[in-house]
Amino acid sequence: MLFTDLQMLKDIQSWITNKEDFWLCTILGTYGSAPRPVGSLFAWNGKQRLGSISGGCLEDAFIQRLNRQQFDIYPQVITYGKDLIDEHVSVELPCGGSIRLLVEFYTPDTYEYFNDFIAMAHNKQSFVKVIDTGSNHIHYQASDTVCYEKVNQPSKGLIHIHYQQVTQLLLLGISQVSEWVAKLGLMAGFKVEICDMREELAQSWSLSGTDTEHNVNVTWRSPDLFVEEYMTEQTAVLALAHDPRIDDLGLMAALESNAFYIGAMGSKRTSESRFERLKRIGGYSENELAKLKAPIGIPINSKTPFEIAVSIIADVIATQNGH
Repeated sequence: MLFTDLQMLKDIQSWITNKEDFWLCTILGTYGSAPRPVGSLFAWNGKQRLGSISGGCLEDAFIQRLNRQQFDIYPQVITYGKDLIDEHVSVELPCGGSIRLLVEFYTPDTYEYFNDFIAMAHNKQSFVKVIDTGSNHIHYQASDTVCYEKVNQPSKGLIHIHYQQVTQLLLLGISQVSEWVAKLGLMAGFKVEICDMREELAQSWSLSGTDTEHNVNVTWRSPDLFVEEYMTEQTAVLALAHDPRIDDLGLMAALESNAFYIGAMGSKRTSESRFERLKRIGGYSENELAKLKAPIGIPINSKTPFEIAVSIIADVIATQNGH
């Protein structure tokens, strides 16, 4: 699940507080090119939109159909590209793909199902949402397997939506690069956490605040303890301090973990020195150090902090997607 979708679930809680009815759409499948992955969410309460499933075109067609009261069964599975095309107006995805959607309708009588969804989504464990289209019953179960969002084909009226835990970036050290990485990471749908021990740098970090969707507050503690606290299988650890006191401690904890990506910023010469230190101090073998990407990022001849951050986020995404 993307961090942006997780934030959207929090926003829906205000609708629940006000006892509002709302519709929830979940992408069950995409065919050809599509702008949003399976599992992406979109919600509508008759006044406000949250989330996205196509970048705009599908949402408009869906809301028009709701306004014409053309849905009378919930939950319902529809296919965008066929079910949502009016005989007078043909709406197409710009990318030429098509999307299958699960449409649910929530009222105060069914809030308990949605509250269970929120509770499971905030756990660090992957989970499965099971919908019985015959009885309209929904239940959730934990999953021992970390998997990318996917949907099993309906079997006997059951739809299984598999959600992975939120992918997070653990940033080690305040720097111009880490600030750009944090911004791009949030835009890419990652949960971002950062730590440092140099509290004199607090004024250099501009992303602190109360808006958790757009801000990243600094955890002031030892990087190894920080990594151990936040680590999940869907975690990338990025050493960006350019200070061995910060980077090396966090990297040693990361090398002992199941992080899917571990990287450290620095030149080839700096990276060689870091590998030597980790061998000497940490006793790591060549095979163990092979998990560390240093220099970090994909080679795009980056020079500025923003360009370096682009190369880092691109490498994390490529690794996550198995490229």
